Amino acid sequence: MQKIAVAICGWGNVGRGCKRAVAETSDVYLAGVVRRPISLIQKDPELENARVVADIRELGKVDVALLCVPSREIPAKLREMHDLGICTVDSYDEHDKIVALKKDADIYAKSKKAVSIIGSGWDPGTDSAVRAIMKLVAITGHTTTVFGGEKGGRSMGHTVAVKAVPGVKDAVSLSLADGRVQRRAVYVELLTGADPDAVAKAIQKDPYFAQNKTEVHFVKSIDKYNTPRHGADIERTGMQAGQKYLVEGINAEFTANVMVSCARAVVSARDKGEYGAYTFIERPLAEYLPGATLDEKLEGY
Repeated sequence: MQKIAVAICGWGNVGRGCKRAVAETSDVYLAGVVRRPISLIQKDPELENARVVADIRELGKVDVALLCVPSREIPAKLREMHDLGICTVDSYDEHDKIVALKKDADIYAKSKKAVSIIGSGWDPGTDSAVRAIMKLVAITGHTTTVFGGEKGGRSMGHTVAVKAVPGVKDAVSLSLADGRVQRRAVYVELLTGADPDAVAKAIQKDPYFAQNKTEVHFVKSIDKYNTPRHGADIERTGMQAGQKYLVEGINAEFTANVMVSCARAVVSARDKGEYGAYTFIERPLAEYLPGATLDEKLEGY
């Protein structure tokens, strides 16, 4: 079986997680890491044995680009990769915009004979599949998803959004459970001279935070709040079926593991000529599993 060549685009927590996940697979290998030109001079021990470039075209054959960049950069990155005929996997996490992005990317990907899986982390992604299965078990009912637990978990997308607010030196956004309701606690280090009220208002108006109660705290250092851990509690009630799914661990590792597994589904779709953009639940689950044949994929099923 021919191995899948992947490129990691972006070298943050998810990019690092993808490199570790690739190292644990036998059917996927790392073609290289794509970083911003300004970052190429930065030395990182984790990249010692990897090829690092500023332009993905320098890597030669790439089956799938793992887009480990902020969600708001994904739409442009999809077009850039599709123009090169490169398939993609991303962890786009703006839930309310995924359908629109998928529709737009689907048309473009088909025109370039490429395949993309959009929103392929753990939520959206594998948690989306769990919620779908719960609906099969209880056709009518009510599903809630609460992130972070009582202690709170670090949301990568929300944290990136806060760091982009003018006046913010550093920040972390925690998701916390408030019963079966979600709330956000944001801890911010300000730049000298920044207006706290203006920063707080900008955060609370951002679409990432507008749907939930958000508390903004200004601190000298975010270190005591900056945890890599996260989790989700998904529950569905209805039709005399009580269902619950719990997951917790390191957010970036969850996301990276799913993205690397999605590379298999992307190549499977490409090889079948099923070009276009898909969300995680639109491809058969078996495509994400390792194995050259269906029997191998379903071993232990």
